[in-house]
Amino acid sequence: MRFVVLLFSLGSIVGYAKAVAGLGGYFFEKGRPDLIALGILFGTLSAGIALFLWKRYLIDADAAENPPEER
Repeated sequence: MRFVVLLFSLGSIVGYAKAVAGLGGYFFEKGRPDLIALGILFGTLSAGIALFLWKRYLIDADAAENPPEER
């Protein structure tokens, strides 16, 4: 699970880097608005999935570490 979260986190970095690359193209008069939009979309979705999976992993790890007490 942690490896999958790592991959999604790296994917968000790649997505945002693509958006910055599309924005940086305007310095050379070859800006790519589609690359900017896709980079932001992919980066945000990837980061959201990574956060969701990490939160789920923490809940599972806490439940395994602290089992409910029997009455």
